[in-house]
Amino acid sequence: MRLLRLAAVLLTSLALAGCVSTASLESEQSPTPSAERTPAASAEQVTEPPRCAEWAGDTTMLINLDEVLGVIEPADPMAGWTASGNDLVRGDGACAPVSTQPVGTVETCAAPDASLDDVSRAVSSAPVEYMFAVGAERQIAGYVEGRTTAEEYLVLGMQAWRFATPAEAQAAPILDALAACEGSQAGDGRVRIFEGTEPAVVASLEGRDVFVVRSARPVTTEGEDAGLTATESSLLPEASVNAAEEWWQTQAAAAFSREPRG
Repeated sequence: MRLLRLAAVLLTSLALAGCVSTASLESEQSPTPSAERTPAASAEQVTEPPRCAEWAGDTTMLINLDEVLGVIEPADPMAGWTASGNDLVRGDGACAPVSTQPVGTVETCAAPDASLDDVSRAVSSAPVEYMFAVGAERQIAGYVEGRTTAEEYLVLGMQAWRFATPAEAQAAPILDALAACEGSQAGDGRVRIFEGTEPAVVASLEGRDVFVVRSARPVTTEGEDAGLTATESSLLPEASVNAAEEWWQTQAAAAFSREPRG
């Protein structure tokens, strides 16, 4: 009997020892609540730094960009069109000044090729940081791709910036950058760059606003010219660009007087 009692005691002791050991291991392997990341710490890790410019809405909410097709020849608004753009306001982040841009890339002195399956890449409405760096408060930009009755294509890019004062607008670096292009014509607050007899870029200054209208050369996905056949450069003629410039100045200035809709 003594032997049986002794065996029972030993078995009970071993069982208790096993429970203590297992509980100790589980305690070491399981994280304590204090070791878990708090929601505030997680949010802090994914917070993005402030941006130079913030999206404030779609330009088409402010301006019917396709209406420019009704004031220029030889566009046919009924032949079809696409348009898009962005309204941007100054953010709280740092902006890249013009001095940080690679030499020769601040502004394009020639009309870019615009592939018809990705026109926005050629006439981007992304923020021009060096304009915000020198005081621009808002940028409105967009593009329109239109056609003629002969199924020829035309592409116009449009940009506008508003500054706090006319003096800041007059010092906008985009005006000097375009004026530095070979063959540019500058005077009376206006800079124009031609390809043959057709304007590739037209920039103008009105009060505290700066306006730019750009022509782009429509090309097919195979890289073939799809622009106008009546002009040597396949771009819009000067009279058409002048009409588009006047229309854009009026529309963008009116849009600046309205609050962003983003």
